[in-house]
Amino acid sequence: MAGHGSPRRRRFPLVPAVAVAVIGVDQFAKVAVVETLGSGAGARRVDLVGSWLALHYVENTGAAFGLLREQGLALSLAALVVLGGVVAYYRRAGATSALAAASVGLLVGGAVGNLIDRARLGYVVDFVAVGPWPKFNVADSAITVGVLLLGWHAVAGGAATASTRPSTAEYAGGGEPRLAHPHGDGD
Repeated sequence: MAGHGSPRRRRFPLVPAVAVAVIGVDQFAKVAVVETLGSGAGARRVDLVGSWLALHYVENTGAAFGLLREQGLALSLAALVVLGGVVAYYRRAGATSALAAASVGLLVGGAVGNLIDRARLGYVVDFVAVGPWPKFNVADSAITVGVLLLGWHAVAGGAATASTRPSTAEYAGGGEPRLAHPHGDGD
């Protein structure tokens, strides 16, 4: 049973905190873009750094990069299933890393931010234009960064996490397993 000061209990609030922050920033940015560049506005694009970086209002009825257009319900259901799977995996794995928690928070926040658009508008508001890259938004960025960080954690963090797991000998003593101190200094 996890103790009061266990890493899982301390770090779990990071997931909802990051998710709520992403949703807030995403929705605020989308409302601002819709009000200034939306369908009723005269200009739908504002160049920030030449034509390389701009705010450009787009109504995306598809998935990332405009794929699967007009499949909003199917995309929303798929997002909910994937989101449920990520959260279930995170909870079952008992991840204690702040990086893993922040990654899951980014994924959850990004997915929910785009789901809010689909439910409210029937499409996702995209507005960041970088060179020839397809338009995207804050939620898409959070999902991308979350996936990259989770992948990094799985590859690089897996070795570090394995060194802090209790050994078989530590289980043999009965009771709760005792985690080795990372510096070998004891308790």
